[in-house]
Amino acid sequence: MEEQEQKVDEMRRIVEKQEERIQSLQSNAFKLANFYFVFQGIVLTAISDSLISLTCSQRWFPFTLSFLAGMINLVAMFRIGLKYKKTLSQQYQNNLDYQNALQTLHRLREAPAARPWTSTSNSVEQNRDGFREAKHWFAFFICISVFVAFLCVNLFGCWKILCLRDECGNLPDNENCINLCDGAKCISVCREY
Repeated sequence: MEEQEQKVDEMRRIVEKQEERIQSLQSNAFKLANFYFVFQGIVLTAISDSLISLTCSQRWFPFTLSFLAGMINLVAMFRIGLKYKKTLSQQYQNNLDYQNALQTLHRLREAPAARPWTSTSNSVEQNRDGFREAKHWFAFFICISVFVAFLCVNLFGCWKILCLRDECGNLPDNENCINLCDGAKCISVCREY
């Protein structure tokens, strides 16, 4: 019975360590995402600021900067997500083992003179739950998809914002109107008949 108590304590410590690991992985993922969002905010603010003199032909620079930052963060998020999913699965299995060890200890305490309890069909399910695994994969896929969508929106913004300024040059000139532009600000002056 003392051996079973030691097993229960050991399993409890393992489950607690895995809970700490899960919390650490969540914290790392949120920190990484926050750093990325702040970085993208700085890039988008810099290119939309009228004091920066980037032109449409120079849009490759913020686009490439955002793309590289996004890819690095995507790979890091993917790795953290896989570790998180693996740790959740391990914790679930260890929690099942812990529950079985508790049941065994409880039965040993109720009937100390009886022979040791062996697993029966009433024991906690030992097989991995397929539905639980599917939920973990689905949540992982959704999180990565949202991150990729945000990355695409930022890349599109980096590509298009600088070219919106040059649209003043795209205003049609005709014999009755003249376009006057100062950077991104344009006015079309037309004579009246």
